[in-house]
Amino acid sequence: MLKPLSQGNIRVCHVAVADLWAGAEVQLKGLIAELARMPDIDLSVVLFNGGRLEKELSHFGVPVQIFPEKHWSSIRIGTALRRYFGQKRFDIVHTHKYKDTILAAPVAHWSGVPHVVRTVHGLTEPFSGVNAWKMAFYESVERRVHQQHVRTILAVSSEIECRLRQTGATDVVCIRNGIELNALPDRSMRSAVRKAFGVTDDVCLIGSVGRLMPVKGFPHLIKAVQLLTEQGLCVKLWLIGDGILNQELRRLARDLGVAERVVMVGHREDTYELLQAMDMFVLPSLHEGIPMALLEAMAAGLPVIATRVGGIPEVIEDHVSGILVEPGDPDSLALTCRRLMNDAASAERLGQAARARVEERFSSGAMAAEVANVYRRLVGHPHGQAERHDHQNIQTGIMVG
Repeated sequence: MLKPLSQGNIRVCHVAVADLWAGAEVQLKGLIAELARMPDIDLSVVLFNGGRLEKELSHFGVPVQIFPEKHWSSIRIGTALRRYFGQKRFDIVHTHKYKDTILAAPVAHWSGVPHVVRTVHGLTEPFSGVNAWKMAFYESVERRVHQQHVRTILAVSSEIECRLRQTGATDVVCIRNGIELNALPDRSMRSAVRKAFGVTDDVCLIGSVGRLMPVKGFPHLIKAVQLLTEQGLCVKLWLIGDGILNQELRRLARDLGVAERVVMVGHREDTYELLQAMDMFVLPSLHEGIPMALLEAMAAGLPVIATRVGGIPEVIEDHVSGILVEPGDPDSLALTCRRLMNDAASAERLGQAARARVEERFSSGAMAAEVANVYRRLVGHPHGQAERHDHQNIQTGIMVG
């Protein structure tokens, strides 16, 4: 049921490409779920693709418009956005990726929307050849759009915040990703899930979740599994996700003689349930913002091993709520996995601390409260300055926590 519009409320339209179900989309779903409960904020959403995100948002009573990029030209989408923004008279348009920002931010400005907010969910992934040239072009266009049409940029990590300030952005706020804690099943599902996949109790099940892209560093994790197998340890690896490296990773596992140890699970809708079956979660990324998969694994109470890159050290307190290793180092991954396999008590402590860390600092409710405070400050909420001060105190607390 749609929430009735109130004349004095802040009217916000989120615009997202929604061509994937990945970290940015999961974060947006959690953000919308929390913002929809706030009585002073009226939400609308425009997506350039239907699918999983549209389905998820249908539960929150938020109107969703689809301007399908597969069937519409950019000019048609821009025209539809201008008409929609003009009709609804939004206070804020909030974008999430370079494509929706480049299209929606200028149109919002030209349509008289007072404020455009953009969330930067991560830094650009490394490309080569023609793709590298294309991304460099898109980035240059996006920087100009930021300078001319975007009022406030939200960064999901301190590293991204610093990078944005280096490009000349002035109103940058660091608001780290949050997760819906009540969406996670309990560990009682563990035995049933393992049994369904034929994983016996003597197997140490290592898991990872993410798009099968070069930046995720999955070849290093497969090589770590090879090292553990050569040491006589009974391990199995689940890689949950899909992407351009699917066949390449399968070939690597065959070439290293661990094809039976590496299970390419593919894209799954039941990631939370699969997490319950794992003994540890390993994220070997070469770069990240604040990965949602990491927060999900920590919230599930798993001991986590992750690389010391991007925003990950802002989430994991090394050897307290997880273990950090250097990127691109299969030997360190294997050694750390082995240590946790041989020390069940430490693994249990890490998992409990990981869950507590997410509950305290990285809930979707806390994230949404900070985003709402940014909205209120922009439109001149009477408590805007106090809320901004509270936001800065929260951020400072996270940095030193």
